[in-house]
Amino acid sequence: MPMHEEPVVGAFYEDEDGRQFEVTGFDENDGTIDIQYKDGTPDEIDLDDWYGMDLEQMELDEDDEDELEKVEPEVDDDADLDEDDDDEDLDEDEEE
Repeated sequence: MPMHEEPVVGAFYEDEDGRQFEVTGFDENDGTIDIQYKDGTPDEIDLDDWYGMDLEQMELDEDDEDELEKVEPEVDDDADLDEDDDDEDLDEDEEE
């Protein structure tokens, strides 16, 4: 049965092939869902594809959660640079 619910970040799901994964991110604006399979492999799913997938939300016990290999979230370095640039512009305006 196709998934009718939005992805829940931090929730675990199993697909029709028995692959288990955790939703690690959901960007509604881009329509993408970041996931991490039980073996630690990251992937991305398009939101339109999500709703066509046969998924079952799971509740993992503590032992299963310990088996998941955690991957550090990606940091967008460009976002930090933009903020610094804005601060420099403000400093220049103050000096005038």
